[in-house]
Amino acid sequence: MKRTIAVIHADLERTPLGTRSRLGDELGGQPILRRTVERVRAARGLAECVVLSPAGQEGRCEAVLAGLGVVVQRVEAPDPAWRALVRVSRKWSLAGWRGGVGGTTSLDEYLHPQVVAALLELRPADRVMIVPPAAVLVCPDVVDAMIERHDRSEEDNRLAFAQAPPGVAGTIYNADLIRELADKNIPPGWILSYKPDAPRKDLAFFSCCFEVRAPLRYGGLRLIADTDRWAEVTRAAWRVDPAPNAEQLGRVVADLEAGHVPRLPNEVEIELTTDDPYPSAVLHPRGDRVGRRGPLSIETVRKIASELGALDDSLVVLGGFGDPLRHPRFPEVLRVLREAGVFGVAVRTAGVDLTEDLIETLLDYQVDVLNVLMDGWTAETYAAMHAPDVPHRASLEHVRSRVDRLEARKRERGCVAPIVVPEMIKAKPTLAELPAFFDGWVRRLGTVNVAGFSHRSRQAPDLAVMSTAPPSRTACRRLQSRVVVLADGSVVLCDQDFRGLTPVGDAGRDELEAVWRGEAMARVREAHVRGDAAAAGPLCGACEEWHRP
Repeated sequence: MKRTIAVIHADLERTPLGTRSRLGDELGGQPILRRTVERVRAARGLAECVVLSPAGQEGRCEAVLAGLGVVVQRVEAPDPAWRALVRVSRKWSLAGWRGGVGGTTSLDEYLHPQVVAALLELRPADRVMIVPPAAVLVCPDVVDAMIERHDRSEEDNRLAFAQAPPGVAGTIYNADLIRELADKNIPPGWILSYKPDAPRKDLAFFSCCFEVRAPLRYGGLRLIADTDRWAEVTRAAWRVDPAPNAEQLGRVVADLEAGHVPRLPNEVEIELTTDDPYPSAVLHPRGDRVGRRGPLSIETVRKIASELGALDDSLVVLGGFGDPLRHPRFPEVLRVLREAGVFGVAVRTAGVDLTEDLIETLLDYQVDVLNVLMDGWTAETYAAMHAPDVPHRASLEHVRSRVDRLEARKRERGCVAPIVVPEMIKAKPTLAELPAFFDGWVRRLGTVNVAGFSHRSRQAPDLAVMSTAPPSRTACRRLQSRVVVLADGSVVLCDQDFRGLTPVGDAGRDELEAVWRGEAMARVREAHVRGDAAAAGPLCGACEEWHRP
């Protein structure tokens, strides 16, 4: 049998995400790191467990793990060159094992290939399993099943990963793959990502992908205590069952997803203004269809940012139904968000107004993601989608040149962010150009997004290629993770309500937490849970986006 060792990189001060490490925090009277190691050591297929400790922390680490029979190995190495990029690109997908911007995955978060390659010189092994250090609910039965599957697989698998929420299991790497990743200085997610010039079947369809049984497989929670929200969720799950197997953990996760409402939404989309360069856009509600709102006051932005900044993983998207770059105090908005400590900031824009000054502003305030709404690969389709009444005013070449200029300035300043994500709405008028758009931007930037068309609860003509809503309706998942603040300060349930027809609060007057956990939101959630979405309001009843994460 091949020798497999568990490797846990345990920084007691900071996580690879840039958040405060909670490894020394107590959970049921024991440090979180110790809880994780105890779970890992319960797996039968692991020969030993090695905990990597940054220089200067090894004494503290040994004290935390005293008596467990693990090896604490001192390490001293700079972060991989790609660490900063992964940190930015994973902010919006922490609850999924994949789905990060540019194809990044949870596999990329806690692996340092150069350090592990050096460890293998000291402690030879055929395989390593990398386990997040705050994964207190890692399932030994899943770990053993993955190792057994890997042993008997007839495919030439050099890694094995679990199709499950982050924290349920580790990732197995053959020693030669670790050395290759170290030599090439690439993250493991690169192996899984789509490459248009070397297409292949998704590795999720091979035996290297271990399919955990439902309902755990479909869980949308991160079970790693490395941010405020996910530490709260992990603690809640641990209190229900501190030593579950995969089947038991699946039930715990399903119950938490159905009933857990966090203190604040994970993501708040803020509409700064309804002013937009393309008021007659076909695929996005703009102009007269939306009405005039805003600009949103800096005081309201500051109020929202102050609450969100109290948690270390809050996300803000500056978007809504106008172009945020047209807010007269846009740089100040970014300054307020960053000074408050908001974890992730994204900007959704048509890109038309990306002046030299605004490009520098995006870089100065380290905006994480710039989502550029394009909706066309050719100039003709771009113009038809954005300015059907005056197509000569819509220049795809201008927007591309602005994106190129931003990328050039990033290189000159040595910045990884903002990551530019061109977006196309998949709709009947754009479908023919979708393959060229997707492959073209992956080749050009390495990032792209294709979003489904929404008729906004039947408020707009339906241009969708097909409905993707499942046949059996369940409660809307977004009601427990996000809200939208419109440019007049009104808080609405989601982006279906572009007219602001059903406000649940006023961000300028009310505390966001009071709105989020208030009676109006509670009534809507309860209506969804009992299967009566129509009782939550006319928009909920007509919505087909309830299944999206």
